[in-house]
Amino acid sequence: MNKRMTTKGRPSSKGISLPVEMIVIIAIAVLVLVVIAAFFAGGFGPPGSTITDQAALSKGCNILKLRTPDCSAQLSEIKIPGYNPTGAESMKTTGDTLKTVCDRLGYSGTNYGDCKTACGCP
Repeated sequence: MNKRMTTKGRPSSKGISLPVEMIVIIAIAVLVLVVIAAFFAGGFGPPGSTITDQAALSKGCNILKLRTPDCSAQLSEIKIPGYNPTGAESMKTTGDTLKTVCDRLGYSGTNYGDCKTACGCP
């Protein structure tokens, strides 16, 4: 007899269970890898903003200081690429402004002086 027999005279199914279990394990592993890849690619992040308010402030401050070293530019003129806190269609390509970041972080003051101070401006 070439077939493995169980005590009841039927062929054993041990040879079949290993490949099915292996396929299930591989499917679970692939699913886990896809979820991890989506997480790191930003698939589970908020749909509106691609960068945080703090990162946008840092980026906006750098743009402000490069454009006008004395920080004399209006904050509403400084566009921050990749910053879209509201998810507005009009901001997807250009980004929102440094003024918006300052408003969201609570920097106000006369002519947004507190925000410019946070940027390291005189």
